Amino acid sequence: MRLLFRSRSKPQPSHSIRDYQRVVRKKLKAMPQERSLALAQAIGAETMENFVAQGDGQVAVLRHYGLSHGMAIYDLGCGCGRTAQALQRSGWQGDYTGADVVPELLQELQRQCPTYQAIINYKPTIVAPDSSLDMTFNWSVFTHLYPTESYLYIEDSFRALKPGGKLVFSFLELAEPAHDRIWNACVDRVRRGERAEQLDCFLHRDWIARFAKDAGFLPPVFTSGLDDSNHPEFWQALAMLEKPA
Repeated sequence: MRLLFRSRSKPQPSHSIRDYQRVVRKKLKAMPQERSLALAQAIGAETMENFVAQGDGQVAVLRHYGLSHGMAIYDLGCGCGRTAQALQRSGWQGDYTGADVVPELLQELQRQCPTYQAIINYKPTIVAPDSSLDMTFNWSVFTHLYPTESYLYIEDSFRALKPGGKLVFSFLELAEPAHDRIWNACVDRVRRGERAEQLDCFLHRDWIARFAKDAGFLPPVFTSGLDDSNHPEFWQALAMLEKPA
């Protein structure tokens, strides 16, 4: 088992760190005898069957964008290892690093995937040397960050990726009718003066195109969350950014 490496930075009073740790620990406290299920629910899977199916879908997306054996990949906001466990089930062989801000989630990833590396990192950075990664990805991470925070991760992904490397991520967009319920729930909550457990943030494709250009990537490739032509429906929209070769 690889050790859990802690970043040298201390947790900042960031909304995302504070909120996400609170969500996870609340679930664990409510379900002390069902730790794996509690952690799965904390990252958005209601059942373990859900958790497995979502992970398999994530791997299908990565394979569509070129994931192959021997690659060095970086899972930003890896949680308790939904994608990592799916990669392990699929027999993928390569260099996997997962990063998150909740120690309890990373401990579960290490328990389930002992040959993978898990890192706790509180800064908006990719913990990898320059031009060392073939692929970085994140699912439902930019949905809980401010656009400026998402941009910093995009910018640092460019630095860490090899020429020709790819960044793949999911996002919420108002142009996607399936995302209306999230938007309407946010509006209703603010109208009632209630505080959300986590920030829900929407991005526009034009913004992502601007972020990609500013960071140095080629123009993004987008996929609707309801498009199942190349992999299972993802529900959240997807963007793929490629570093020029």
